[in-house]
Amino acid sequence: MKRLRLRVRGQVQGVGFRPFLHGLAHRLALTGWVLNDGAGVLAEVQGDALERFLAALAEDAPPLARIDAIETDAIPAQPDETGFAILASQRGAVTTGIAPDAAVCPACLAELFDPADRRYRYPFLNCTHCGPRFTITRALPYDRPQTAMAGFPLCPDCAAEYADPADRRFHAQPTACPSCGPRLSHSIAEVLAALRGGRIVAIKGLGGFHLACDAFDAAAVERLRARKQRNGKPFALMVANVASAERFVEMEAAERALLEGVARPVVLLRRREAPTLPASRALSLINIRCCRHRAQCRSPSEP
Repeated sequence: MKRLRLRVRGQVQGVGFRPFLHGLAHRLALTGWVLNDGAGVLAEVQGDALERFLAALAEDAPPLARIDAIETDAIPAQPDETGFAILASQRGAVTTGIAPDAAVCPACLAELFDPADRRYRYPFLNCTHCGPRFTITRALPYDRPQTAMAGFPLCPDCAAEYADPADRRFHAQPTACPSCGPRLSHSIAEVLAALRGGRIVAIKGLGGFHLACDAFDAAAVERLRARKQRNGKPFALMVANVASAERFVEMEAAERALLEGVARPVVLLRRREAPTLPASRALSLINIRCCRHRAQCRSPSEP
């Protein structure tokens, strides 16, 4: 029987890499362990399917992962070992990085709009494949106690998901729900009422404060311009999805891919002649951003 020690370098923390290795080892009947440390991911794997394990490790890595190198060393086998474990992280000199924040994934969106789901309309839902990473991390290795979620102990339901290898929230560090996670200081209804009333709303997000107003309210837009001393430079227009964006702008396949990608960047697009937005008068281009969470939308497919 063979045993390998693996060092995986790259963007391998905060992307579900340890749960991925755990599941892969279980499917291939391998034993061993995996942990995070300052250099990335360290693992020991033992069994008869090591070549298949290494091939799948490179080819089937989690969608948010980026593998820069896989280093392997043959080490003595441990004949009495059983199972595969995720061990506590080891601290040390940090040479690895953390994944950037990722837009909400389709599975979480389905929960967000499902009245029967316990996370229905919960704006802070996330899983192994999406949600905040870089902006909530205080130190590496990436573990919940070293993030902004440290002050939110998991409720029994979330703890059960976190410990279940078959669940997509297995070892998802920012996981939360309405019972145990952060809450809004004002309801979505209150924020919408303020925006519709012509007010400017400061929304505290992961990376700072986001100033928002109704883009169809010329007076509100002008007040925001005056307060920000931003007389000519355009603001970003937030929309729920690409279907909403297409009401205002023209886009090609590459631009659509950016707006629907995990980064949800601001994209500069050429505007349509109608309808005209007060925020874009005399402009031939509009900055568009598709919302990351879309908690304020009624459904994922509705403009």
